[in-house]
Amino acid sequence: MAQTPHGKGSLLLEHFKGVVATPSDADTYKIERWATNAVEQAAYVAYPIDVEDISIAILFAREEGLPLAISGGRHNAAGCSSSKGGLVIDMRNMTAVRVDIERNIGYIQGGATGHHTVAELFKYGLATPVGICGSVGIVGFATGGGVGYSTGQYGLGCDNIVSATVVLANGEIVQTDESLNSDLLWGIKGGGSNFGVIAELGMRLHTPREDQCYLECFYLPKQLPALVAELAAWFGVQTPQESLTLAFVLGPHDGNPYLILSGVASLSLEEGERHWGRFLKLGPVMTKFEKIAYDAVISLGDFGCQLPGAKISAGASFNSFTCDAVQKSFDIWLRVTLIAPTSIVVYEFWDYTLVSNIPVGAMACAQRTTDKIALIVLSGMVDMTEATKLCDELRISISSSSTDSAKESIGYINYSHGLSADNATDVHVRRAFGTNYPRLQALKRKYDPDMVFNKWFCITPADA
Repeated sequence: MAQTPHGKGSLLLEHFKGVVATPSDADTYKIERWATNAVEQAAYVAYPIDVEDISIAILFAREEGLPLAISGGRHNAAGCSSSKGGLVIDMRNMTAVRVDIERNIGYIQGGATGHHTVAELFKYGLATPVGICGSVGIVGFATGGGVGYSTGQYGLGCDNIVSATVVLANGEIVQTDESLNSDLLWGIKGGGSNFGVIAELGMRLHTPREDQCYLECFYLPKQLPALVAELAAWFGVQTPQESLTLAFVLGPHDGNPYLILSGVASLSLEEGERHWGRFLKLGPVMTKFEKIAYDAVISLGDFGCQLPGAKISAGASFNSFTCDAVQKSFDIWLRVTLIAPTSIVVYEFWDYTLVSNIPVGAMACAQRTTDKIALIVLSGMVDMTEATKLCDELRISISSSSTDSAKESIGYINYSHGLSADNATDVHVRRAFGTNYPRLQALKRKYDPDMVFNKWFCITPADA
């Protein structure tokens, strides 16, 4: 049994069925993170195996006065899943996914990743929104919004949350759905970890096409103007079944810069060629155009999960896609690679018709425009100060030809890691939640008035 800093085992931990590790427990103490700069030495790492364990861990942290963090997929590059000198509730042993066929709901435990979720649901020929990287935790993904290849067809991850089991700051285990604690359901659909530890999410299920059309084209930098022009034209005819991304990447074998256009469409190859043939005609230097199984899509972005070393992640929004703006961003990215060679920029072109048709006040997630988003990941650098400056330059350049609202946006909040952890004031959290913020403040006062859950876009409770 783990010992408290005073050498006395807590009575709470006597009932903990999982493992509680300290830095001296070499075999069980795990604090690794996707970003090495996000690693912090916790006093305790608790690995619950059920919802009662989660409750015990929260009460123990509060009893000992320990700052608390929740670790799911461990992807936040700013340390939101780490707790220096505190307690981390690490959900890696709660990864079960179960299916209720009659109700068409998938129940996903708090430690399940995209890989866990797709593998189990596809046994039944079913799906729910997942991200573009398989090792990302589904709970953090969905409660923070949740974009991906299926956004055009199914909406955001949070749009598909129908229920949850949540452990509150006082250790109470509560259920929430549209008829029970519905205000809490409203809050977690975009409000992330602000209200408690989510032991299990109930997600609406869909029937995906079993085979998908996959495109991957490598272009040379000199082809950027033609590619941008073709993409801008394609935006006008994009269907909900089509999703594309454009990435700036150094080639893994030759170290040369490339523009990589990749995408997934819920179409046959013949249909896909009619929709995407325009990009093949541009003469990419390398092409994949093939049919893949739906359950293989989740692995397509795994290279991004394997980027080495320290990382900075940021998001940007844009509603104008011009050659000048993209070229400027590409040139800044080239400068970035001199100090952070595995850095990437990814423009994401999802169809937002379903997303934008949902009113901003329908749930906590307030990002309901048709603006497109970009992901910036700086990776492998030593000089964090210089890298941060370049990251800001990139973010500004991506939005440079867009409207003021896009320029002022923080981008997709699940990509804005640095801002998510900067909770010295509520400036960033107000930008993240917009007009929903006052209602979220009232919920914070009700469910977490002491701000126990304060790592990610921490909401300030409303005044009494």
